[in-house]
Amino acid sequence: MGYTVGACTAGALLAVVAGLALGSWRGGTAVALGLLVGATNGFMARKAVGADLSFRASSMGRLAILSAVGLGLGGLLGLQLIPLVLIGIAAAQLVLAVAATVTAVRA
Repeated sequence: MGYTVGACTAGALLAVVAGLALGSWRGGTAVALGLLVGATNGFMARKAVGADLSFRASSMGRLAILSAVGLGLGGLLGLQLIPLVLIGIAAAQLVLAVAATVTAVRA
């Protein structure tokens, strides 16, 4: 999970810088917040492994929580920015999947 957090943090910083450079600090911040929120999915998944709930059900619950947080943050920044927050969350899930694949291949 260290790879995921590091990559998402770097991506978040890049998104903020790109947003500032392109004159849309709120857009860059929206993507950055999505990346940071999405990076927490790995920690939540690790906690869910030992739970009594099935992994499939806990996955749906985690994605619902992440989506709700994304909608809330997007609403705070402006309703038109909700898709950018959700794109950041989705990108973080891709980073998590790539990091898990690389770790599994190396094992």
